[in-house]
Amino acid sequence: MERIFSILALVAALGAAAYSYVTTERQRGDVETLQAQVEGLKKSQGDVQRVLGEVQKDVKTQGQQFQELVGMLTGQGAEPETQLDMDKLTDAKNAEFLEAFGKQDGVVKLPSGAMYKVEKEAPAGAKQATATSTVTVHYAGTFVDGTEFDSSYKRGEPATFPLEGLIPGWLEILPMMKEGDIWTVALPYQLGYGEAGRGHIPPRQTLVFKIELIKVSP
Repeated sequence: MERIFSILALVAALGAAAYSYVTTERQRGDVETLQAQVEGLKKSQGDVQRVLGEVQKDVKTQGQQFQELVGMLTGQGAEPETQLDMDKLTDAKNAEFLEAFGKQDGVVKLPSGAMYKVEKEAPAGAKQATATSTVTVHYAGTFVDGTEFDSSYKRGEPATFPLEGLIPGWLEILPMMKEGDIWTVALPYQLGYGEAGRGHIPPRQTLVFKIELIKVSP
């Protein structure tokens, strides 16, 4: 009888040890799984912070570009690096430029006085802008003597902005363009900054733009 009890005790001890081993291994596995999950969360958090940092940088850069563009198109931008020679920007010089530009082959003159020449035509069926569109463009702006006062090409990135609130000439011309169009546009001062000028734009200045319409949304 004592031998039977001894055997039963041994079996019980073995069972307890086995249970303890299984439980310990299970806990160890759970701990390892939990550790792996924690490491994954840490990595994900790092990835999220990195992406957020990049987004914030992009937003800041785009915001600066937008402010620069709006400044240029509202006449409130920074002073041009090149000193203007006003003897080359007289009323007579502006009138001479507009007359000569209007005689070039392929130039279209609108009733408002705006003129444009298609340098590259968009593919058939390309999306067209409207007065309320947001557009992505490359552009360069000069006075009639060729002095450049702003250029997205020089900044190395196109600009994205809503058309609403910009100078009259852009509001008239951009809705006529399609994605892929590249136009040279001449705007008399009435469609730019008027009699008084604004910011670094002198009074009564014709503005000449190369405009490349890259994207229209919506």
